[in-house]
Order: sequence, then structure tokens, then C-alpha cells
Amino acid sequence: MIEPWVVIAVVSLAFSIPVLIASYYTVILFVSSLRYPRSLGIADLSTSNRPTVSILIASYNEKFVIGRTLDAIKDLNYPKEKLQVVVADDSSDETRALIDLKVEALESSGITALVSRRETRDGFKSGALNHAAPFLNGEYVLLLDSDSTVTPNVLSRGLAAFGLDPKIGFVSFRVGHYNRDQNLITRLFALQQDQGDTITKMGSYSLDAPYSFQGGFTLMLTRVLRLVGFWTNDSVVDDADLSCKIYCSGWKGIYLSDVKIFCEDPSTLEIWKKQAARVAQGWANCARSRWRKILQSSELSFWRRLALLIFLLGPFSGISWIVVTFVSAFALILGFNAPGNSIFSSPIYIAIVSLPVIFFFASGGYALYVQRIMTPRNLILLPLVSYTSSCMVTAISIGFLNGIRGKTGFFFRTPKSGLEHVGDNKYFRDVQLDRIAIAEAIFATLALALSILIAFQGVWFLALSLAGFGALTLKSMNLSRMLRSNRFGAQIGKSLLTVPLGNSSSQTA
Repeated sequence: MIEPWVVIAVVSLAFSIPVLIASYYTVILFVSSLRYPRSLGIADLSTSNRPTVSILIASYNEKFVIGRTLDAIKDLNYPKEKLQVVVADDSSDETRALIDLKVEALESSGITALVSRRETRDGFKSGALNHAAPFLNGEYVLLLDSDSTVTPNVLSRGLAAFGLDPKIGFVSFRVGHYNRDQNLITRLFALQQDQGDTITKMGSYSLDAPYSFQGGFTLMLTRVLRLVGFWTNDSVVDDADLSCKIYCSGWKGIYLSDVKIFCEDPSTLEIWKKQAARVAQGWANCARSRWRKILQSSELSFWRRLALLIFLLGPFSGISWIVVTFVSAFALILGFNAPGNSIFSSPIYIAIVSLPVIFFFASGGYALYVQRIMTPRNLILLPLVSYTSSCMVTAISIGFLNGIRGKTGFFFRTPKSGLEHVGDNKYFRDVQLDRIAIAEAIFATLALALSILIAFQGVWFLALSLAGFGALTLKSMNLSRMLRSNRFGAQIGKSLLTVPLGNSSSQTA
């Protein structure tokens, strides 16, 4: 008969594998990012025979940011007669009038501009983009979000990069942050995004590995967009889904690290977590619907298929961590496992799990170095970035599970206030206590209780892991604000009884 501790060890090791794969793939990407050619695509496009470029912008009730986005287009270092702006607008408020006014201003400046509107919101953001797609007349299309602020050389540098390889289907740009210094959360989000761009995109380019572009920061060939059938309706991560289709069709992407398009960062952890959960759900849904096509694609090498799946399934590492830590903790408390037999008592296991943490901090420092902002004020934020990662584990795991189950109803639209309305989020009503928040509170409280019991058994690495997860998650939930609400108890009861798990906001785009 197999001893219980053997079963516990096998289960723990099996669920540790996804975490280790994701972690060490990130290490590989970081090492590869050191080989990224810093002068990539540095030559500007020839001034003769410049192609027509369409600029496609999705908007839904974005009155605080859309004006800034449209105004910045007039400052592009590109012939105005070669530009076309198409706004895919589903707005139902005063944003409509603002867009119409800005479109007139673009027309007056010599840029062709029009607005695409429809009677319904079928397909939400993807549906709006598909409805606007027939209006595109450019050889290339620059995809922007409502808060994407272009810099003057985006098109000249981006178009020049297409000449590096005939199989390039899109060029993506580094994400800039125009409200980086708004508060601590925006600084942390910007640093994490900097780190992600440096590791995932610079590293993937150096490895010739696929990655997901971001829809508001990408220039692509219009014929490639048509070839893959444009956007998939109801996708909550239209950029990742479109990236998969492009790679499976045999095209590649290129990343320009030193060319930025600026955007607005989330200003609270609540908003950030909901955005992260939505992304995890979308990636899982994309993996669920496209894994066969990815594996069967004759246009992808085995290595590129594997890299694409690892990328899409990355959020599963959060579930793996929860299973490993909680199963190990309960096994110790219930007497199914002795402290000396726990994998968390093994120096080898601890070393294998901890090694990627060293590279995590190194990659953060390198991301700051690449952008020439490696100052003490920014470096001191690196330990706090690991804090934000810990407190999002539950939300990301729930989002991933919903995606694997095929749920497509979760789309949290990140509130955008613009520089003139910093801190004013009264315009948005979809940040509230929900089932994800309740699940976070339950897991965090349980983790804290378990950590105390595990500490008495002397398995300190496991006890500290649980305590850190529990304390950081509770701290991130802004419980004081929730407790001040008179509806706190009613919301919990209603959520537990009536709301499906993971449906944390109405679907908007």
C-alpha cells in the first residue's frame, strides 16, 4: 500500500511542474533579452513612396481620454495625406459629440477621418472593430486604444522595421505610461509592464519565439488582418487571440523597444486585479479554443508551438501554487505527512523554486536600465512588484478557470480618467465587491490560519509562503473601504447566493 506522504509528494511535485516551466521559461526569456539588438530598425523610412496608413481606434464612453488620443495623431511625423483615421465608436454618452468634434479637426488638418457606429453592441470591442474594418483603406493599420497617445516617430520607425523580414506581419511598440507618477500603484504597474515588455517581447524577439502584441500599441499589415479574418467576436483579449491567428498563419512579429506609445495605467489594486483576471481568462479561453490549431499548424515549428502554448497557459501557475501550498499544509496538519517528508522541507526543492526569484529582480533592474530610468527611487519598487504578484494569485486563478471552462462573459473595462481628471473614477460604477473578492478573502484568511499551524511544525518555508500570500492579499483588498459600505453584508449574501463565480462585472468594452 502506498504511503499517504508519497501521494502528497507526487501531487505536489506534479502541480509544481507548471510553475517551474513558466518560471524557467521567463528566465530563458530574460537571458535572451540581453541579446536584443538595441539598434533594431533604427533607420527611418524613405521619404519617397510612403504607403497609406489607417489608424483604427476602439472607443466606448471614453470622454476623458479619447480627445488626447485623436489630438496626438496630428503631430505624427508622416504626410497627412497618407493618413486615414477610423474611430470604432460604441459610445452612448457625450463621448460621441467629442469624437465628432475631434474628427472634424482632423479633417481640417488634412487627415482623412471618419467614425464607424452601429445600432447594437454585438461582440463588444471586437464587434466594433470588425464593423469598422471595411472602412480601412491603408496598406498598414495602426491599432490604438482610446487612451493610446502616439509619439511623432511611431509610423516612420514602425514601417521601416517591416523591411527587416518579409514574413513580418506586425510591429509592436513599448508601452509608455503618461500617469506613471500618479501614485504608488501606477508606479508599480508601470514597472511591471516595463519588466514584461523587456522579458517577454525583447526576449521573444531574440529567441524567435511568439508573443502576444497589445492591441493599442501595434502596427500591422492590413492584408494580414484580412487573411486571418479580423477579430473574433466576444473575445475578452482580442489582441492575444489575433496574435495566435497571425502566428498560426506563418507570420511573425517584431518589437521596437525604444519606440513608445503612451497609455494610462490603473490607479488602484482593485482595478489592476480585475484587469489581470480578465487577461488570464482570455488567454485560457484562447488556449482552449485554439490549442488544436496551434499544435497542427504547419507554419509553426515545434519550438514555436510550445512557446505559444506556454505563454497562453502561463496563468495556470497560480492555480498550481495554490494547490501545492494548500495540499501540503493540510497534509501536515491532518497528519498525512511528516514535516521531514514535505517537499517544502527539501533544500533542493526550495533552491529550484527560489532561483527564478533572483532573475525576477535582475530582470526588473535591467528593464529600468534599458529605459535609462534605473534610479534608487525606481529600484526600491522591485520588492513591491513581487507583492502585487502575490496578491493577484487568487483573482488570476479564478479568471483562468473561467476561461478554461469556456466562459466569455467576463470583460472588465479599465477605468480611464485622463490627466485632467486624475483620481476621479465616479464616472465608472463597475468596481465593487464581487465573488472574486470574496474568494480572495476566504483563501487569504485560511492561508494565514494555516501558516500559524505550519510554523509550529517547523516547516518555515511553507509557513512564510502562506503568511505572505494571506497578508498581502488582504492588504490589497482595501477592506477598510468595503467595511465602511453599509451594503457589505448584503453584497456578500447576494454574491454567494446568486452570482456565478467569476462574473465580477458587466461585460463592456
